[in-house]
Amino acid sequence: MLILSACTVGEDEATEATPGASVSTPNAELPNCNGQASTTIPGDGKYVVTTFGGPGDHQDMSCGGYADGTTWYAASRQRYGCGAKLKVEANGKCAVVSALDYGPDVCVEKAAGRAVMDLSPLVTKHLFDISGAGWSDGIVVNVTEVDKATPVGPCSSDPTEPPPTGLTCPSETLGRDVDDGVCVQAASDAKWYQCSGGAWVDKSGPTGCSQAFAFCSSATLGRDVPARTCVQAASTSTWNQCNGQGWVTPVDTADQSGPIGACSSWNPL
Repeated sequence: MLILSACTVGEDEATEATPGASVSTPNAELPNCNGQASTTIPGDGKYVVTTFGGPGDHQDMSCGGYADGTTWYAASRQRYGCGAKLKVEANGKCAVVSALDYGPDVCVEKAAGRAVMDLSPLVTKHLFDISGAGWSDGIVVNVTEVDKATPVGPCSSDPTEPPPTGLTCPSETLGRDVDDGVCVQAASDAKWYQCSGGAWVDKSGPTGCSQAFAFCSSATLGRDVPARTCVQAASTSTWNQCNGQGWVTPVDTADQSGPIGACSSWNPL
């Protein structure tokens, strides 16, 4: 059965992807917070840990997915790119996360005196047995980028946890590999599929998925379009990209890319 479960946000309601959940969450008590995050990767790989998402703080992330504290995600997509896999090590333990949001604000890093890695509370629970962390706690981790095919979750070398189950699946719709449990409404046939054990299996819809990337409804084109599609809105002439949950900006018109990567199709007025 063909299911067209499209996002309801129109292009003229697109949200600025740069201030994602991470960059907008914490910082009422800090000065000079302007929704801007650093792109500099520290040479020693050391970051102070903060957390975002979880009960009462569920928000969309700018690369797609939700910051709900139940999956292995991180911010810093401005440093590493959407979907980059990062190995986070501390306290004799290790976890692999996906960079799925922009942040944190440079004001947090100035306060911490070091680069900051904003993580899912699931990660701090695994590494330190704490449900969250703030910049003033001064907890430091080592972060290295690893192959995008690396499964998220506790590292297979971690003696305290079994290796993560499942394999990644290549998604032509998203232009990257996705983790076990992720669902994608495929650009090829508009049907839902879930990554399970390294293979795509049919789904009737996004229920029960760890993350879901749906079509978006385009008033300009008069049809639903898959994730990564870029459209210049008829109402505002602004370029927007479908990120699988809604329409987001900015879109680089020179590179024809947006917050979740290269545009899969380019639709000017």
